[in-house]
Amino acid sequence: MKIKLIPFMLLSLLSVQSLLVAQQTKGPFRTVGQESLERAMEIVLKKDTGSGLAYDPTATPNGVRYQIDVIVYLLENVVKQNHESTEEIIPLLIGYEEWYQAFKSVNCRGQDVPEYVERAYEFKQNMVIDYNRNKVIKETYDTDIPYLAANITLFWDSQEKSFSYKDLESKPPLKVIYERVITYRFLKYKEDNLVVCDQIVGLKGKALKGFLRIFGKAHMIQYRTLAVKDGPQYVLVEVRKFRWLFGSKTDMTITPDGETLEGVPEKEKQRLRRKVNIQYEPLKLG
Repeated sequence: MKIKLIPFMLLSLLSVQSLLVAQQTKGPFRTVGQESLERAMEIVLKKDTGSGLAYDPTATPNGVRYQIDVIVYLLENVVKQNHESTEEIIPLLIGYEEWYQAFKSVNCRGQDVPEYVERAYEFKQNMVIDYNRNKVIKETYDTDIPYLAANITLFWDSQEKSFSYKDLESKPPLKVIYERVITYRFLKYKEDNLVVCDQIVGLKGKALKGFLRIFGKAHMIQYRTLAVKDGPQYVLVEVRKFRWLFGSKTDMTITPDGETLEGVPEKEKQRLRRKVNIQYEPLKLG
């Protein structure tokens, strides 16, 4: 009985993933075009003063920051212009082709595309941003309420279960593993600029050096970041060996050029680790 149950559970999980992909692919959604992505990518990299870039998006450790900044720009500038009611909200779709070509045009003239972007393009990884906060937040017990909230889904249509790349610039160096479907809650607070990527499912990592290698693959559960304009980003990452067990939390500072350093200043550490008391709506397919 037990032997038969395991393949059945695996088959059921694959069926749920396939249904999620099918639902997200059907839409309806509003496609973000390459021109809009290029504009967003250029604007979020501009310094407040002086020339040059606020940070280097081709450095792998800055990849998450760049994606977050573009999402925030789209939600602040593209979505808000339409003044939609919650009944009319249509999720945004960022296609793999549009993201890749926009990234290449803005950041890679005369140089290679970074591996983390190349691999996402190779596997045709799309992104859906459902910014109807009524589908994200059921209730919040904080006085500081996130002004942006979304359910994010990354997926590809092929039957490949996962892809990976090595982030050799992180400390310790990591092997990052993307599953076919990745979901997470996206929250941004205005008062302290905190961004919380919560309830992450489908993203794993494996340390390639150091003591953490003994734990093998670990699930990323939550990613918090405080970015300083024209400066570093302060990051708190929570990982678990098994999703149902408690895990470890690590503070990191990532410089504009992509260098990853251990720890963050005490003031930022308190802000990163502050309690976020939110009850989420169940994540529904489609």
